[in-house]
Amino acid sequence: MVNVIFCGFGDGMDKRVIARGGDVLLRVAESNGVKIPTDCKDGTCGSCAVKVEDLSVTEAMSSIEEDYDANAQSVYMEDKELDTLVEMAAITKKEAEVAQQFNRQTPVRLACQCIIKSDMLVKPFE
Repeated sequence: MVNVIFCGFGDGMDKRVIARGGDVLLRVAESNGVKIPTDCKDGTCGSCAVKVEDLSVTEAMSSIEEDYDANAQSVYMEDKELDTLVEMAAITKKEAEVAQQFNRQTPVRLACQCIIKSDMLVKPFE
């Protein structure tokens, strides 16, 4: 079981919930009354983009210049999600390349594609 903290989604939606590793972030949000905008639920529209922070590591990849963080948890991201995030300018092409090369999570994810693996903080992407 992992902690997911939702912050900034509106009145009554700031909360910490317990989720199972392997759950999809959007499903966890919906089942706990946290409203994340979504249109396609397939990873192509980008409407469910959120900022995520992995709370299980002490030092996260804070700069793409560092490229690889040995302490970060391995997180596979589908090309479709990375392409959508680059297209909507939520991440840079360099960040997408680093995510692919080192299996690292980007600071912005699509809630419909994000598989929960560890404790995380989730905020709206603006």
